[in-house]
Amino acid sequence: MRRSDRFAVTAALGYSALMLAKAALAAVAVRRRRARLRSASGSTVPSSELTIVQPILSGDPQLAATLANTLEVANDSPVLWLVDTADPEGRRAAEEASSRHPLADVRIVDCPPCPARTGPKTFKLHLAEPLIETEAFAVVDDDTSVTAAGLAALRDGLRIAEVSTGLPSYVPGPGAWSRLLAQFVNDQATLSYLPAAAIGSPRTINGMTWAMRRGTLERLGGFAPLLPLLADDLAVATRVRETGGTIDQSEVVQFVSTTVESGRSYRELMHRWMVFAGLLLRAERSAWRAGVVAGYAVPSVLLGALVASTAVRPSTTRVAALAATLAVRSAVIAVVQRIVTGKVRHDPFLSLAGELALPLQFGRAIADRRIVWRGSRYVVHANDHFEEEAR
Repeated sequence: MRRSDRFAVTAALGYSALMLAKAALAAVAVRRRRARLRSASGSTVPSSELTIVQPILSGDPQLAATLANTLEVANDSPVLWLVDTADPEGRRAAEEASSRHPLADVRIVDCPPCPARTGPKTFKLHLAEPLIETEAFAVVDDDTSVTAAGLAALRDGLRIAEVSTGLPSYVPGPGAWSRLLAQFVNDQATLSYLPAAAIGSPRTINGMTWAMRRGTLERLGGFAPLLPLLADDLAVATRVRETGGTIDQSEVVQFVSTTVESGRSYRELMHRWMVFAGLLLRAERSAWRAGVVAGYAVPSVLLGALVASTAVRPSTTRVAALAATLAVRSAVIAVVQRIVTGKVRHDPFLSLAGELALPLQFGRAIADRRIVWRGSRYVVHANDHFEEEAR
């Protein structure tokens, strides 16, 4: 067998082994969490004692419908919607959603402009903090359509951890770029968050949905110490871990839908996610960083190398190795999606495109720290060192 063919076989076996290992770890994480919940003492936070807090920013045509969904599933949970005073479209969407559910316990809070060198989302949460009167609260992104089961899982998770977080599952928005984004998240989320939870305590939270008791927030000093930090989810997770707390990673999905109107919008969104992922990696110990690279970067590189070598110099061995690898990959993703979300959400072609682009996207995030987020442009040196640029 030629050397290039041996490489193809080795890459195929390595990639397939890593995919199967991540699926096995995801199953371990789910079993462990369920066992902890069964043995935990105390009762679940009732829905009436959970305030749903949503920082709102206009720009997505689905915003009003997504906010209305929050009120549909809130039951007896009070809702706080945090809207910028400079965002009349955001307030209009909130008022429209509220009008559809006139009996809902919802309050629209006008937020002044975010000060310089302050995380924009954390600033809104800081303003909402004194308005939370329930035992616990859940922070929900404005593109997340929470479910009753998802909110129940967050409340239940507070029996075993200081903060609980959900698992994102994307519902494709209109257009090819929205579908590509949804495919990337649906392929990656379950095989990223859950395996990490199996290896040790989760290192971060999914900013799309997370919950915490008000007493825990008070012990952490509230949101005020986190204001100088840009990535709110990383800031909260780091603060919890530094004070000896733990994070519960639920396997129950929350549904997200984002309208991505162009290739540029897709690149900006993925670039921000990769920059924030880099912040998380730099905050970790060397051993953990090495594990993340081995589990997530190496498979994408192996797959890219296998695709490239087969395309440049196809042979029977290389084509067979690639075909087998793609078959294993699709089977693992489809089975895990079916078990966790109840539905196969896998498009093999979009899925492959999303993973092949991943190393390039992460490489760009290392070289270019400029991001667009919540209507502003930032240069991000670290979570506590960033500068806002004029757009």
